[in-house]
Amino acid sequence: MKNIYFVQINDVYAGDREKIYIPYAVGCIEAYCLQNTLIASEYSFQKILYRRQDIDTVVRSMQEPFMVLFSCSVWNTEFNLALAAAVKKAFPACYITFGGHQVSSREDYLQEHPCIDFLVHRGGEEPTAQLLAGLALQSELSQIPNISFRSADGKIYTTPSVPQTGTDYPSPYLTGVFEEILQDDVDFSILLETNRGCPNNCAYCDWGTLHSAVRLFPMERVLREIDWIVEHKIEYVYCADANFCLFSRDAQIVDYIISCNQKYGYPKFFHVNFTKNRQEFVFDVSTRMIRSGLSKAQTIAFQSMHPQALSHVGRKNLTADHFRRLLKQFAHSGIATYSELILGLPGETYDSFCAGICALLEYGQHFSVNVYPCELLPNSEMGRPEYRKRYRINSTRVPFRLMHSTREDCASTVTEYAEYVTSTYSMRREEWASSLLFATYIQGLHNLGLLRAAAIYLRHACGISYQRFYQSLMDYSASHPTLLLGRLYRRIRALCDGVSRGENEFVATVPDTENILWGFDEMLYLYAYMELDTFFEEIRNWLVEKMSADETLEQLLLYQSRIIKRAGCSEIRIQTAYDFYAYFRQIYLDDPVPLQRAQTTIVVRDTHPVDSFAQYAREIVWYGRNRRETDYTSGFYPVEYMRKSRI
Repeated sequence: MKNIYFVQINDVYAGDREKIYIPYAVGCIEAYCLQNTLIASEYSFQKILYRRQDIDTVVRSMQEPFMVLFSCSVWNTEFNLALAAAVKKAFPACYITFGGHQVSSREDYLQEHPCIDFLVHRGGEEPTAQLLAGLALQSELSQIPNISFRSADGKIYTTPSVPQTGTDYPSPYLTGVFEEILQDDVDFSILLETNRGCPNNCAYCDWGTLHSAVRLFPMERVLREIDWIVEHKIEYVYCADANFCLFSRDAQIVDYIISCNQKYGYPKFFHVNFTKNRQEFVFDVSTRMIRSGLSKAQTIAFQSMHPQALSHVGRKNLTADHFRRLLKQFAHSGIATYSELILGLPGETYDSFCAGICALLEYGQHFSVNVYPCELLPNSEMGRPEYRKRYRINSTRVPFRLMHSTREDCASTVTEYAEYVTSTYSMRREEWASSLLFATYIQGLHNLGLLRAAAIYLRHACGISYQRFYQSLMDYSASHPTLLLGRLYRRIRALCDGVSRGENEFVATVPDTENILWGFDEMLYLYAYMELDTFFEEIRNWLVEKMSADETLEQLLLYQSRIIKRAGCSEIRIQTAYDFYAYFRQIYLDDPVPLQRAQTTIVVRDTHPVDSFAQYAREIVWYGRNRRETDYTSGFYPVEYMRKSRI
């Protein structure tokens, strides 16, 4: 029998034990192939390769491979290319096949990489099975849709692109494909598909270019896969559906997962990407997930707040009033939310981007605004030459590592790269870097809580806009390079500029945090936390210089500094001459009231104490972020609230 090797390399996440996503994509393809009796009789499928290793070691472990098939994503493509070249050198007769989101449908991809023999486009199950069967029968490969290949005379052929309509794919979980790798000493997280496809046509995403209808997998299969998750004690499940809750049956799926969690303890987490439509249905399902502990927060995505940018990429947003009502609805139900923006969309300017972030704060999204750089996917509409030319899109090839993976998690020295949009007709590269810097300050200082209370008070009581507040802080920090604020600014500024030039990754390490790779906003927070007293003293001096100081400001800064969670504390008592606790609580509920001068005491019992800085970084800033654990008054911790009559 001929030996087949599947390769889907995933990064290892930090933790007490190694955590890694199961190689779901190649598992699906193997399961589909094995149902074909010809393939099962002709080929022997070897252990799936799913983690980085020394390339020479991997090649030496292979036994006369007939074909090696690679699933390519942004985090593994360069490793795949290096391994493919090494395999081809060691085994010249071995076929090399590439597929996945990072594989271009352009024929010149094969010209650029002579070690590759076949490309698989669209979904991998059917064309891969047809390819293996065709090679076994020595039949004409040009009749197989959705592939590219190099013929014996060296010519490159791409067969017609045909939408796939099947829903009867066998499950890699239920067919035992993963049983061998499950014996490894690794904590696997898994992907669950209840459907495949997307009805949207966003220019930055490659799903829309497929133009295929959303296909539902049989409900019986989905429920049996959930049973498999329970049986194998899988803690974290990521739902790969593009628009969860697009279908009413998704509520039944969630209810079944909740019942399994309550009865058996697994899974412990269930992450989904909710549809942008059907908001009331989403609210109901999301509330059930969060109340059961399966989820931490509800996303309300925007991509951009700028109408022209949205038009260019084929998106529509909720209206501002609708968004505000949703935030209020979630807040009154005690449900945390987060919103998402994309940096680098054509039509966006520096001013519109910064204004868009601050508009979300104005609407009440104070706790979590996630900003993602626009990645130029090779098979998206935005990746096409005519689209790039129309909007004068330039990109930068940036070294890539997954956030919260570890710096020392692999033996390979291969560097991965992502291609990000860093300039368009409306935004220069320097403005892109400045936009990233501004977003980092909002996320690191406002969303994570270090200056949230101060910024909100000055906005509501003094009319100082969020954009003015944070831009003034950045300007002050830049002009005081010897201060802690100045050092923080220079560090983050250099990283943002470096990304725009392709000189460094979007992540970096922080001392004494177990070599975990942090996002820039987390870095900003953690470095400030290291010198928290100095940070707040310098913030006080800045505010006194820029805004006139009075007793209220002094009391506000006392309150702001004391509500930040600290390692080594089990109980915190905060006394102020103003009732800041009720004041901010009502603002978060979108029912603001004037600040009252009243002797107020709050006592916070820390229900998640941590002792070390490393533990604080991992469990509070990383794990606890969506639960708002950096702020004692954000709703995660029990608060005893006492107020005397007005002074």
